[in-house]
Amino acid sequence: RCIESIQKQTYQNYEHIIVDGNSTDDTENVVKSYKDPHIRYKKLDTRGPEIQMREGSKMAQGKYVTFLDDDDEYLPEKINKQVQFFESLSEDYGLIYCWMTFYDIGTGRIVYEHRNTLRGDVADVSLEMPRVCGTPTLMVRKDVFESVGGTFNDSIGFLMSDWEMAARICQITKVDYIPESLVRVYVNHSAERLSKMNSKARGGIVYHNHFLNYFRVNFERSPQYAKYHYYELAKCYLELGDKKKAWQYIIRFYSKPWF
Repeated sequence: RCIESIQKQTYQNYEHIIVDGNSTDDTENVVKSYKDPHIRYKKLDTRGPEIQMREGSKMAQGKYVTFLDDDDEYLPEKINKQVQFFESLSEDYGLIYCWMTFYDIGTGRIVYEHRNTLRGDVADVSLEMPRVCGTPTLMVRKDVFESVGGTFNDSIGFLMSDWEMAARICQITKVDYIPESLVRVYVNHSAERLSKMNSKARGGIVYHNHFLNYFRVNFERSPQYAKYHYYELAKCYLELGDKKKAWQYIIRFYSKPWF
């Protein structure tokens, strides 16, 4: 499904880089069975989204990079619409995203449609909520992508790592979006996800503290955008039974000037 959704793209001037994170199934044989000149395949001796994305970025030769997990798919116009839109914008813009629809893989029914609407200079507001995110929706100018490391942040785990990466990009460039769902994301399947975590609460603590520290200057300038992170940290500590720590973030949540 993933490979064939790329082959069906109306835009054909692309390279399809497939980075195999040391899979133990039949991935390599499936990929090679397509005999597609667009495909460049590389199998690593380890796995991890940040490792595989970094390798793919190094291999990429195009002006733009975009991403797709192997359990999801693009609609046929996805790449064409994003490239055309990019070419209509000034060099101030380094990232374009679109909307995406989540489907239950068993029933085929729509579970949720992710519709973000931020555009322009959103350096501060992009930190408030995961409003510029969804890895397969993103298309980034390659030079911009490389300037922020060309991958997810290795140190924060996989929890919403696409939001953190997009937030870093938003600090150095303007963004825009196509108000149309061009990506299908499939959920409730039995396959293991690389984004799976052993402890969501502990991972959340690492993640939200990273946000508060890494983007400290933004939050000092726009303290209202830290509210969500305080709320999530309080929830994480309550889940772990640390009421004292949770209370500290509840106090921060209510003591800041949210206006």
